[in-house]
Amino acid sequence: MKTIQLKRSDMARLLLALKGESGQTPLELLNQLGFGHDGPENALPDIIKNHKPLPRGLSTNEIVALAQLCELTSLKSTSIQNWIKRDIKELIGPPELGKKYSIEQAAILLIVRDLKSVFDFDTIRQLLMSLFNTLSDRSDDLISPLTYYAAYGEILERMESITVFSLSEHEMEEEILNKIEASRDLFHDISNELWIQVKNILTVTVLSVIASYLQRRTERFLQQHLEKK
Repeated sequence: MKTIQLKRSDMARLLLALKGESGQTPLELLNQLGFGHDGPENALPDIIKNHKPLPRGLSTNEIVALAQLCELTSLKSTSIQNWIKRDIKELIGPPELGKKYSIEQAAILLIVRDLKSVFDFDTIRQLLMSLFNTLSDRSDDLISPLTYYAAYGEILERMESITVFSLSEHEMEEEILNKIEASRDLFHDISNELWIQVKNILTVTVLSVIASYLQRRTERFLQQHLEKK
């Protein structure tokens, strides 16, 4: 069976489809990406396969199931419960759609997961509160969580040509900063002053994802070594 491992840019498109703000249904999008009807449809979460009206609220279990479709984004339901009840309670707020969470709230959880591989919750709250504040009051957000997630997913995709190990530390940092600076067009609605703030947090987030990738690769090589002994 072909394992579904979406890029973050594609996961953002999937969330947009679930929000009802795409020209495609979630299943149509996955078909276009090579999954769905021609792929392991039985491995798709029910929320992808059903035909309930959009937008759709998500339970914590459904958010976990969606996260499994994205590369380097494994989540556990117990972890999410702890996050929303304690660690990022003031950031994510209560469920916005009855007992279910909105797509924007799901995007925050995915962003937290990407940052959690490097930072503690105090640092994560400090970073994200400056962007999103609280979801109960969206008027003071610099940018929506889904827009932010989609943006750094796009930046990471633009960076795929960078061979990390062929660059010095300075060269790698410069390449990353150049790619992020070139993403200014993704944030045309914010001022140059606010862009500086968003850009700095983007840099932290992108580096965190790269660090998570390197850690995962290291763990995989170690596991292969131990299995050979």
